[in-house]
Amino acid sequence: MTFKTELIPTEDEIKTWLVSTLQHACHVEYFLGRLNLGTNDPQRPHDLVGPGNKYSWNIIKGFALQYRNPKPDFQIHIMPALNLHRQQYHHQKWNDPNPNDRTKPVIGASEDDMLVGAVDAVCSLLENRGYQGGTHDYNSVIEIAKTNPPHKTPWMLKIIPEMSSLQQPSLEQITSLNNFPNLGLKDEVYDSIVKRTCEVVETLRQKNPNRFNF
Repeated sequence: MTFKTELIPTEDEIKTWLVSTLQHACHVEYFLGRLNLGTNDPQRPHDLVGPGNKYSWNIIKGFALQYRNPKPDFQIHIMPALNLHRQQYHHQKWNDPNPNDRTKPVIGASEDDMLVGAVDAVCSLLENRGYQGGTHDYNSVIEIAKTNPPHKTPWMLKIIPEMSSLQQPSLEQITSLNNFPNLGLKDEVYDSIVKRTCEVVETLRQKNPNRFNF
């Protein structure tokens, strides 16, 4: 019988993941604020709270391994974290098609829910994610959107022009978990992200005070 060996991410891998998560949360929240979306989503700031949030240890220890070289087996070591993350409200609404008509979203998903999912999907493609082929521009995102499941495509194609018409936030300015700029978020949203990020850093330090120095 073969047993799976659990891999534990290094401090640098964890920091890289947390900074990437922080950038993504600010990225999505920037557009949700500008487009007045996400009022139905009970788990905000985006990706940072609720079951399956990206600041929880079971998610961190899986996703952080994507920065290891050579890369570990994605299905074995990273996919379980991705599946846990899909518990999030916005993924439940965005990922599931209507069982009676697979060209439509899951029953109960509102227009706002689907547009939040579309913003999230577009932001992830604009960011540098190795498992999605790296950074894409808006033209490439449009072409990728056309290949998405049919219940997702129209929402992405609807939101892309609105997102691309706005000034784009400079995510590269976010390099630290302790002191990062507000790239155009509402003050209360920025403050909640700062608070949540401080919480996860403090939790990790308490977990292993001799290991986590970020």
